[in-house]
Amino acid sequence: MKVKNTFLGILFVAFIAMGCSKDDDNNQVVLEDWEIEVNQLRANTAQYLDFNVAVNNGLIDVSGYVPNMGHHYLNPAYSDTTFEMDKPEIILYVPDENGDMQMVAVEYSIIPEDPNDPGNPPEGFTGDQDVWHFNEMLGQWQLHVWTILENPDGIFAPHNPAIGD
Repeated sequence: MKVKNTFLGILFVAFIAMGCSKDDDNNQVVLEDWEIEVNQLRANTAQYLDFNVAVNNGLIDVSGYVPNMGHHYLNPAYSDTTFEMDKPEIILYVPDENGDMQMVAVEYSIIPEDPNDPGNPPEGFTGDQDVWHFNEMLGQWQLHVWTILENPDGIFAPHNPAIGD
């Protein structure tokens, strides 16, 4: 199962990279900078397609099941005040019909120096496609990136209607 999930994850990343829009002039794939960055993120987090890797690396469920999101597995070593594209603080998982946890997305959760005055959101992906949200209850900037499960509301939307309540 682990090898199958890892292979499927790598295949998925390759498929996404090849399936992007093409430039009509020379029939070459043209990606926006943020799309290139998301593909790099997918490759950097492909190991977490195997839920056991996440658990063995010390990621912990900090939310239980959240409707339209899933379980939030935090990597405590990455929890800080800095956005690092290749080190998302959270990996989101949803149980499949057999109860096996499937990776669906990543989330960045950046703690501002002063949560009472968080200032501007972190500089995230290139361009203005990513929309950060300040969670006042947790005192942190958050950004979801639906790297695995497609989100009909957009790759950076906080909630995914494809995940049940």
